Amino acid sequence: MEEAQFLGYLVMAIITLGGFVAVIQKINQPINDLRLVVQELKDCIVALRSDNETQNKRLDEHGKEIDDLKVRMENLKTKMAMYHEH
Repeated sequence: MEEAQFLGYLVMAIITLGGFVAVIQKINQPINDLRLVVQELKDCIVALRSDNETQNKRLDEHGKEIDDLKVRMENLKTKMAMYHEH
């Protein structure tokens, strides 16, 4: 009887430890998922920053071109006004 009782306790202890390990894994799984999502978000933010810098550089170049075109247009308007006055 003692051997059967000991085996019963052993099986119960193994099942209890297995349940404890399963609970710990269930608790840690959302944390691990969250870590992965945070890393993906960091990667997306880095990519967005890079794209934003590229777009800002292009916009600055286009802004300079637009300013140059405005100056040239004003010069043409001035020349035309002077031409029409004489």
